[in-house]
Amino acid sequence: AYTTAAATWDLSRISSHGILNPLSHMGTPSRSFSIIFLNFCLVKIGLRHPDAVVETSSLSSVTPPDVWYKTSISEETIDNGWLSALQLEAITYAAQQHETFLPNGDRAGFLIGDGAGVGKGRTIAGIIYENYLLSRKRALWFSVSNDLKYDAERDLRDIGAKNILVHSLNKKGVIFATYSSLIGESQSGGKYKTRLKQLLHWCGDDFDGVIVFDECHKAKNLCPVGSSKPTKTGLAVLELQNKLPKARVVYASATGASEPRNMAYMNRLGIWGEGTPFREFSDFIQAVERRGVGAMEIVAMDMKLRGMYIARQLSFTGVTFKIEEVLLSQSYVKMYNKAVKLWVIARERFQQAADLIDAEQRMKKSMWGQFWSAHQRFFKYLCIASKVKRVVQLAREEIKNGKCVVIGLQSTGEARTLEALEEGGGELNDFVSTAKGVLQSLIEKHFPAPDRKKLYSLLGIDLTAPSNNSSPRDSPCKENKIKKRKGDSLITSQDAVERAQQMKKDLLDKLEKLAEDLPPNTLDELIDELGGPENVAEVNMT
Repeated sequence: AYTTAAATWDLSRISSHGILNPLSHMGTPSRSFSIIFLNFCLVKIGLRHPDAVVETSSLSSVTPPDVWYKTSISEETIDNGWLSALQLEAITYAAQQHETFLPNGDRAGFLIGDGAGVGKGRTIAGIIYENYLLSRKRALWFSVSNDLKYDAERDLRDIGAKNILVHSLNKKGVIFATYSSLIGESQSGGKYKTRLKQLLHWCGDDFDGVIVFDECHKAKNLCPVGSSKPTKTGLAVLELQNKLPKARVVYASATGASEPRNMAYMNRLGIWGEGTPFREFSDFIQAVERRGVGAMEIVAMDMKLRGMYIARQLSFTGVTFKIEEVLLSQSYVKMYNKAVKLWVIARERFQQAADLIDAEQRMKKSMWGQFWSAHQRFFKYLCIASKVKRVVQLAREEIKNGKCVVIGLQSTGEARTLEALEEGGGELNDFVSTAKGVLQSLIEKHFPAPDRKKLYSLLGIDLTAPSNNSSPRDSPCKENKIKKRKGDSLITSQDAVERAQQMKKDLLDKLEKLAEDLPPNTLDELIDELGGPENVAEVNMT
């Protein structure tokens, strides 16, 4: 059962600051609840969201403030359903919150905690569009990857804001940037050496446009645990907000309010600071962390109550699941056992070669780290591949019944396919085996067998010189000979390298033989079995 006192609070005990005070009564919960999510009630504006939406029972127990803000978004956008009622509500509350100021003079911010499928991107685009219509033509949109710029452009286009361009520094429009670029510095010098200074200059001192921190948990380590230092990203995000006190800040993250220590950069929410019960962020942390998850629920409820937080997610109503047991064929078991035997041999050869060349401890540590990492990936790919045939059977059955089949993969192996494509000059004669690629890469890059030419160069051995022109006494190898006792024999560094190289070659030969039985890349096989790329849509999520 879901045991929390969150749904039994006497909300009349909320202080004038909106913070439930005191927190000390959070002892034993008076009731137990099995209901974790309740249906989300929407404001009466716009068309219904395509799917059912819920919020946690604790958040559902409090009501947000009344709406007095009137949006400027056109009726066309609303009537056509380009923004659903659910998204319009978040836009309205964000714009309403941005009209208020904190006791320290900074403009209040808004936190969007919506989960996947609710349309966080469109909500953000709608907030930017709303401000654009009110002559606030500049906006900053930060996210984790440059690839998401195209998603930002699509979201703006989909809500009818085609005239808002997304680009690098310009006079108007949306600047889309990553958190890593925010902390970037220019090597060429100039007045504005850092990206942060360039952005501050572009915004101007009286900037009152929108700043969106999408996936804002990227800045979570502003107040790290222990002796760790704050990250540059966290400090840059905080400085940007401090330098632009009139900016309309939007935080967006599905996990934004899950861990109180990670909220240090959210200073625009007004939970701590001047005019609040908590003078510093550290005071807030001490009060909340002592009381666990329940206290964090109280904080989330309080933020919703004050109109600064909204968190919805798609309902799982009607969702059922079953676990399908897949029996392995004898041929697959045989192939798996062969793979295990090869890995046992590989481990022995790695150990022998490392001892042979007298590898230092640091090198061995790195080598074994790579070895066991590759070992896990290899057998993970084999486990995934073992399910492909049954998945294809199930998919074909459901397609015949008029169902739409979505297949989730733990790992696509696309990187190895692209490597093989590059090695083959853009052409492939057959499917690539991801499992083979893992072991092959390990042997080629991390097997302890130094490159012979490089080693001989270091030892001063001229490989081009005829061996009969010099006597053993004059050989430079004599001066650089490294001897190692192994039983009763003395092995020179030359012999050690050659033996290690031979071990490496033997392993690669064994792998090539095993590769004939190894399964191909799972993603490629699925697409091929289900009718090719013409019939299978592919979405990669990183």
